[in-house]
Amino acid sequence: MTAAALRRLRVLFAAGSGSVLLAACLTTEYQAADRHTPPAVPLNIETVQAPLAASLRTLIVYNGPGSWKREALWDEYVLTVRNQGDAALTVTAASLIDYAGAHRTPGDDPWKLEKESQTLEQRYLREGISFARSEIPDALVFGAGAVGGAAGTLFSAVSATASSASVVGLPVYYIVVFGVNRQNKATAAAEFARRRLVLPLTLLGGESRTGSLFLPMAPNPQSLELDWTAGDLASSMTLPLALLHGLHALQHTPQAAQAPAQPLPPRL
Repeated sequence: MTAAALRRLRVLFAAGSGSVLLAACLTTEYQAADRHTPPAVPLNIETVQAPLAASLRTLIVYNGPGSWKREALWDEYVLTVRNQGDAALTVTAASLIDYAGAHRTPGDDPWKLEKESQTLEQRYLREGISFARSEIPDALVFGAGAVGGAAGTLFSAVSATASSASVVGLPVYYIVVFGVNRQNKATAAAEFARRRLVLPLTLLGGESRTGSLFLPMAPNPQSLELDWTAGDLASSMTLPLALLHGLHALQHTPQAAQAPAQPLPPRL
């Protein structure tokens, strides 16, 4: 075999192995959802406690309809809140009431929130709760219509960078992988911040706002509570979530259908 032919073989080997290694080492933790992910399913669970009105537009769960991040370890509750009165009001806080009556508060950091979900998952399993990341209620399967645009539009530039980096020397390869992962992470964090409903939130008379509350994954949530104030008045609104029965729970398992007598111990 000539030296030129040997060099060509080495280049071909580098091209094939380089792309395989790149695909293997790019972490899925920061990647976009698959472009074929179906759009989110509308729920439109509405509650009014004058002057505040709130609607749970949809719920985006782990690799479910509407997902924009692959394997996101959180639940994204997309809300619209509206001030039906003339004077300003402030939505001061929100909390999810889980199957055992424990309060879960929204997160403002995607990576801390994912760690919290992982910690809760281990606690559920230790307590005998049949937790399943991918289990979704029928409402998120058979709902009519769609909310938002197609998923998987994020990170396209980063994906193009990965696909074009097939023939690289080993040190350059690691630099490319590090750069792509870092860019994906920054892009995911930016989208998380863009979508997040930041509380406290003040609404002027007649004003409405739509955004997402990112919460740790919890099986069979009972309700979502919104605390609000208007002048000297302070109150709390409850959105019932019976429609979400079966979320993150194996429905054929008795533990998923019945809440335990006592809530889980407080987090350390």
